[in-house]
Amino acid sequence: MNPALPLLGFIQRSRVLLASVALLSLVSHAEAARGRPVINTAGTTFVADNGNLIRGAIISTETGVVPALADVQAIKNYGLNAIHCYAERSDYGYAAGAKAAAVDAVVQMTRDNGLYLIITIGGGGVNASFIQDFWTFYAPRYKNETHVIYEIQNEPVVRAPVAASVITMEKNSYTTIRAAAPNTPVLLMSYTIFQNSAGVLADIAALGSTVNWSNAGIAFHGYGENGALGTRTCLENVIAAGYACFQTEFYRWDWGTGDFNLVDAPSLYQDIDQTGDLERLGVSWLTFLSIGRVQDDTRFKNRMDGAGITWSHDFGSWPGTSRGVYGNGSEPRAIISTATTRVEAEDFDLGGAGVASYDTTTGNSGGVYRTTGQVDIQAVTDTGGGYNIAWIAAGEWLEYTVRVKNPGRYNLKVRVASSVTTGSLRLKLGGRDLTGAWSVPNTGSYQTWTTLTKTVDLVPGQQLLRFEAVTAGFNLNWIEFEPVSSGLLANGTYKLINRNSAKAMDVVNASTANGADIQQWGYSATSNQKWVFTHRGANQYTITSSQTGKAIDQAAGEILSGDHVQMYTLNSGSANQRWIPMATSSGYYRLVNSISGLVLEIDAASTANGARVFQGEYTSGNHEQWLPGTP
Repeated sequence: MNPALPLLGFIQRSRVLLASVALLSLVSHAEAARGRPVINTAGTTFVADNGNLIRGAIISTETGVVPALADVQAIKNYGLNAIHCYAERSDYGYAAGAKAAAVDAVVQMTRDNGLYLIITIGGGGVNASFIQDFWTFYAPRYKNETHVIYEIQNEPVVRAPVAASVITMEKNSYTTIRAAAPNTPVLLMSYTIFQNSAGVLADIAALGSTVNWSNAGIAFHGYGENGALGTRTCLENVIAAGYACFQTEFYRWDWGTGDFNLVDAPSLYQDIDQTGDLERLGVSWLTFLSIGRVQDDTRFKNRMDGAGITWSHDFGSWPGTSRGVYGNGSEPRAIISTATTRVEAEDFDLGGAGVASYDTTTGNSGGVYRTTGQVDIQAVTDTGGGYNIAWIAAGEWLEYTVRVKNPGRYNLKVRVASSVTTGSLRLKLGGRDLTGAWSVPNTGSYQTWTTLTKTVDLVPGQQLLRFEAVTAGFNLNWIEFEPVSSGLLANGTYKLINRNSAKAMDVVNASTANGADIQQWGYSATSNQKWVFTHRGANQYTITSSQTGKAIDQAAGEILSGDHVQMYTLNSGSANQRWIPMATSSGYYRLVNSISGLVLEIDAASTANGARVFQGEYTSGNHEQWLPGTP
């Protein structure tokens, strides 16, 4: 996102100054330089010399800082084999090549440690003179470094299609690079938002015959108003048109957080939904997490583990054995607010014993369905037929990769049968215990079926659903997630009174325009202070003004804590207009946006008339709680 990385704390403060260039030659046990990346046979992306995807984290040499060798080496324990270097930037007031000593050090450091290196220009926007000078200087400098990839510039534009001046800059830069480094892979365009495949293909057409796509690809970043799905759809279309792609920047923050503070950013985490998509599509990627941040397990490793994301890695032992979704086109089963999602118990993930399943005995005692595995499966006599998990023993477990597309409230159902009263199970999602130890009743026999139900609140994202047998004595047919048919509030018209100020939520100046702000004001029963709640499934609501019918809306791109909300024409299917009421105490609720997880709150906890309603991270403050009442 066009960061001034070192100034903003993205790189751990260097313990190695430029003098370390000389010291690097003393590093022992240097690995052989990697072979040049090539476009894979599927044509989706550039891959490493062993066929693995290229996966990496960021550093910056924009101020001449060289990362610590220990941090560079540490990323190899996190399944990564590359570093993305923001080398220099035009707005720092120096000439191209000014930080060459630092970049040289990084080139050698990555070479000696068997890592790939993607070099780009930091910042954003088009500075054609600097860009040309940069590549005139650097393209020949590393032309023989087989582990190096050149990315023309970080985010020259936000989205496709681009202006003619950008096409000219990309052409000229590519020509400069190719003349000096004919064999080095080149990444072009580096879109901030990659969600318009028609525009991207128009840009590719405009590049014309200048670019030889046998050793070049399209770089893109993972941002945009349509989320991971919008990026994936564009990516699939561009690949289908015959162009290799490489995601060179993406991240996210946890649902319910949105503090984009680059100095000490608790909000920057690996985006597991996009990572999962990239792994399934076979596209190389570079996270926006620094080489220091990927070592923070809460930001990277734990999120991957909780989502069941694994890959074939070049170094170390993590992320472990490859696993995958069984059936469903290898895609995680989607949990949505408009339909019930059933997960058949026998369709646990691929990966084998100890990875996606555990059974206390060898072989499949039932001898049907997945006959070469270790999990006991038998034919079921329940409605719908198929199979069930049988001979369940205490301590056994199964895992399923799912993707909660619509957060909210669901009825969690399990279909079980037993001839005893001693059986119990537990279900976890993303490592969170949903059920506790859940007793299974005596249904009369191991083929007499009943459905158990608990109500659960789900957060979005790809996650591992884990079934655990706490005690033995039951069979399992399926697990379901059914969106609740009615939410916590009855459909109807309400006034919304803030707990802190006792003032009402109010459309500023009773405006009827799209984009109108929302504030608090003393309640006077006017129509701009009355709000219609309509349940849309899974405890998600649209909240519209009684005066205009327009909805409370999270504006496109306004997803940070402190961003404003607005009134906008109702689109009942739009997630940015969906709000989830969650009870606090004494009848009050926090109103949670379904995309960001942020809540509606009064700016600065003000008690004054006219104080604006914003969205922010929930902190249990009274200014973040609302009392729906009869208007």
